[in-house]
Amino acid sequence: MKRHSRARSLLLGLAVLGIASVGRPSVSSAASAQEVASASQLKTEAYQALRIGQFDRTNELLERAASLSHDPIDERISQWTHHFDENQRQFDSERQKQYEKAVGDAKLLESKGHLDYAIDADRGAYLLAKDKEAFRKDSINNTLIRQAIARADQYDHNEQWVKSLRIYSDLAAIEPSTPEWKDKLKLATRHVRLLALYAPENLRKLQDSDQKERDEVDQLLHPTTQPTTKPSEQPDADSAFKVDWQEQLRGVRLDMLEDALRQANDHYFRNVDYRTLALGGLNGLKTLVNTKGLEKAFPALGDEQRKAAFLHTIEMDIADNQKAKPSAEQRTLDNTLLDLRRQNRSSLRLPDEVLVSEFADGAFGELDPFSSMIWPSEMEEFNKSTQGEFSGVGIQIQSDDDGSLRVVSPLEDTPAYHAGIKAGDIITHINGKSAKNITTNQAVRTITGPAHTTVTLTIKSPDGKSKDYTLTRETIHVASVKGWLRQPGGSWDYTIDQDQHIGYMRLTNFARDSAEEMENAIGRMKESGTRAVILDLRYNPGGLLTTATAIADKFLHNGVIVSTHPDRNTGDEPSEFSATADASDCNLPLIVLVNQYSASASEIVSGALKDHHRALIVGERTFGKGSVQKLFRLSDGSAYLKLTTSHYYLPNGKCIHREENSKEWGVDPDVTVEMTPEQMRAAIDARQDLDVLRDANAPAQGEQPKLNEKASKAPKKDLLSSDPQLAAAVLLLKLQLSGAQI
Repeated sequence: MKRHSRARSLLLGLAVLGIASVGRPSVSSAASAQEVASASQLKTEAYQALRIGQFDRTNELLERAASLSHDPIDERISQWTHHFDENQRQFDSERQKQYEKAVGDAKLLESKGHLDYAIDADRGAYLLAKDKEAFRKDSINNTLIRQAIARADQYDHNEQWVKSLRIYSDLAAIEPSTPEWKDKLKLATRHVRLLALYAPENLRKLQDSDQKERDEVDQLLHPTTQPTTKPSEQPDADSAFKVDWQEQLRGVRLDMLEDALRQANDHYFRNVDYRTLALGGLNGLKTLVNTKGLEKAFPALGDEQRKAAFLHTIEMDIADNQKAKPSAEQRTLDNTLLDLRRQNRSSLRLPDEVLVSEFADGAFGELDPFSSMIWPSEMEEFNKSTQGEFSGVGIQIQSDDDGSLRVVSPLEDTPAYHAGIKAGDIITHINGKSAKNITTNQAVRTITGPAHTTVTLTIKSPDGKSKDYTLTRETIHVASVKGWLRQPGGSWDYTIDQDQHIGYMRLTNFARDSAEEMENAIGRMKESGTRAVILDLRYNPGGLLTTATAIADKFLHNGVIVSTHPDRNTGDEPSEFSATADASDCNLPLIVLVNQYSASASEIVSGALKDHHRALIVGERTFGKGSVQKLFRLSDGSAYLKLTTSHYYLPNGKCIHREENSKEWGVDPDVTVEMTPEQMRAAIDARQDLDVLRDANAPAQGEQPKLNEKASKAPKKDLLSSDPQLAAAVLLLKLQLSGAQI
């Protein structure tokens, strides 16, 4: 971020807190009237400088004002702003170094001919660039992008989907407003998913074909890094998870699909006609038939005559659905499904389950990422995820575009958290078997298990180093409200700043008991004399709507918290949730921390508190997950459709949700403080070390406390020195409290 932008953000923060002018009538008796006037003038000039973005000048003027006034409050403010400025200089320097390294990596890889990986590094540099528009227009980057586009086209032509997928992922990040890259990324992802499900051995061949280049790139960028996969350790049929597509599609039936299509037409939040669903499903089947490498699972795909006959059927059905009148669309779709089944039995002879599931994948792929089928084989895992309790190691995971299994976040106070597994780590193996292109459901089934049993995860960190972690599964009960310091016995100290009595609590998710936990935490803070509160919602993925509204209500006396409604009349009634006054409400000054991983319920709370001017929001723009899903029971109840039926709207009427090609979404902070991925990890490290040293590594049976391995190698910065967003929140509350004392 540019320094003048930060200054404007800080000025906005001061204005919201009601202290845009910091002149003070109370000064040291030793100061002369002339010095008082000079100090007052300097402070006026300081905040004028702040208004035009001259933060360095502001700091200089405040220091001079404090030296003249001898006012202890002015001196404290000067010290605080000086310390904050020093930290920000260091953060800016770190960001610049990381940016320069990414640029250097891109140039190095390009010079060595590793163009596919050069665009990866270029993407990293783009995300770190202060002026992204100028970066994008740079001639070197334009050259890399043109080269990447040409190679992706060639990879598509040669059916090298793994390579084209990675490039389209980079292009979609660098040029987010270009829908073409998202469409091509979606298609490449579908090809890779088909191979992963029906022909995983062929997908491994595609991945292994460029393993040598991946190792060369790792060696160039990280000279001390060992190859990720040694030649003798190449995954084979015994070292990779066997995907049993027949088990995964067990119980899939045509009547389930027909019911789901009707529910989508009736209840999706915006108009979706049967024609759109039909064309999506037909194109999904066309992609299946045209994905080279599936012949082992479906031998008839190797017969060009049969393949051509079925593709002809698809094209005829596409034409029928395109020209169908609105009143005939549903009947045309029903006839299409019957025609596909009939023609399939005389040509490709794909199992009905495959025909139905791939049509469904294409049809509901026309909606949004949160609308999907829950087939019978997925019901057990789905029910487990909604129960709020499970036996495992405590990590949230996702499948990346390239098939990697990534750790979204470790859950606090769990085996994975205490072992040091971090957000952004890649799980390369589970119990010695390759996790590449494993589905998240399969990964969950393998990693979870009975309590007190073990599972071994091979973790690759962003620096390229790999390590095995053997973890003992536990029943995961995670309290959602955390404090600043863990005290002996497991309770929390919520005070982040002892001098100014500033409290801190972070909410990890919106669980059933979160509102009660937060009320208890606020009660303890009030008892200890807390004068202001920081609520940390960073990395909070959301949770229950009822919990979100209850927590927002803790800080609000009246007014709308959030409303929901579809974009069309579906018969689903709009809803509105409002705050009510209560004696237990928290009236303390409040700052809410958010970042790009704050989603859903986090956005409801932070948005409501911002719109009602109840809190200052600090950090980065939130994720933009503002859609409401409902479950529709299908057929005999052995399958469900999870469908987006409406969106969340903030009190000011803004929709939280990020649509494709959106320019506005989520909750924008009042004070923007950006953090690089490396800075995020450093802050997480500092937070994690703080917790682990006070809890997991407590001495047992008279032993002396032992630092964990990372902490014993070198001292780490304290959390406030590692976390610019948190440091900014503390500074702003200090200024507010100092202003309130006048």
